[in-house]
Amino acid sequence: MADITRKEIERRVNRRESLKEIDMTGLDLNEFNFQGAIFYKCKFSGSSINFSNFAFSRFEGCLLNDCEMHESHFQESSFFECDFSKSAMRDSILKEVNFRQSILHATDFSGSFLENIILIDAEGELCDFSFSTFSESDLTRSKFQVCDFNSCHAVGLIADSTDFTGSEFKGAKMDYSNLKNS
Repeated sequence: MADITRKEIERRVNRRESLKEIDMTGLDLNEFNFQGAIFYKCKFSGSSINFSNFAFSRFEGCLLNDCEMHESHFQESSFFECDFSKSAMRDSILKEVNFRQSILHATDFSGSFLENIILIDAEGELCDFSFSTFSESDLTRSKFQVCDFNSCHAVGLIADSTDFTGSEFKGAKMDYSNLKNS
């Protein structure tokens, strides 16, 4: 159960306070404005965070598993060493977002737009990127095993030494992409 209320989170985010080691499990954070927020080792497990704004926010070592994050907006956000296992981020817009060393097991990005995304050293199994658009994104040294990239469109994707074992790319367009050593 959550240690804090939505209203208290809003107050602290608006005051630009860093939130550290707070349990926000199962909270309704739909249409929440995380703009400029900083979270360190916080737990959002099972929270509903649909239609939210994550612009310029920073999350480090946070647990965001089993979250619903549909149609959210992420711009210049950082999620370093975060766990998004079984989270749904369908139909979201992600621009210049850093997911370095994050865990993305069974994460659903289907139908999302991903521009200048950094997924270096990220790990994911059973991820769904179907019908997504990648533009100038970097998946270097990542593991995306048994993932669905069907019908995705990638322009300028860099995936050097990336493990795509068992992943499907049926109908995918990989224009000007570099999949060297993958």
